[in-house]
Amino acid sequence: MTGPTVEQAIADYDRAAADLAPRYAGLGAERFIKRHQDLLPALPGPILDIGAGSGVHAAGLAELGYRVVAVEPSAGMRSEAARLFPDASIEWVDDRLPDLATVRARGERFGFILINAVWMHVPPADRDRACAALAALASPGAAVSMAVRQGPSPADRPMHDCDPDVISAEMAHHGFAEIARSTHSADLGTPGVTFVRLNFRYAAPAV
Repeated sequence: MTGPTVEQAIADYDRAAADLAPRYAGLGAERFIKRHQDLLPALPGPILDIGAGSGVHAAGLAELGYRVVAVEPSAGMRSEAARLFPDASIEWVDDRLPDLATVRARGERFGFILINAVWMHVPPADRDRACAALAALASPGAAVSMAVRQGPSPADRPMHDCDPDVISAEMAHHGFAEIARSTHSADLGTPGVTFVRLNFRYAAPAV
């Protein structure tokens, strides 16, 4: 079954950035940080936020003193994030799943990786490569938090289905053990939409 490419998803966010970014930013980061306080690494990190969007989570983490690298392929969303959080100490990188080639080329590993409402934009055929990219970026014992959308796609932003069980199995193949799972309503109250949050702990698979 075919569906939107990553490039098409990026174009969709470029068109909608001026509307979406302020809505996402308005949700704040306090609840997210409270849910993850036991998974965050010792200060100052580093932390990787993949698909950082409005920058709301990256800014909240940076305010706590973490060094945050925020990956966002949509120029429109990056521009909005800079406007919304002009004083946040965040390093923005133009990169994208499934390969994250620019970030991987740095040779850095991260103690916490956030992938919030992003996986539904990665075609299922590319998700094994995406998992491999995460494994190349995670430090031993790193925590990964991934929120995957359940329910219909917006008419103007088609998305791929995400089966949490399948995702968990794919991540396990690359050394990520699921440690927690929870279901939450959509923060913006989208009818029929929920998010399943999967938390993982990384241990390099045996060779």
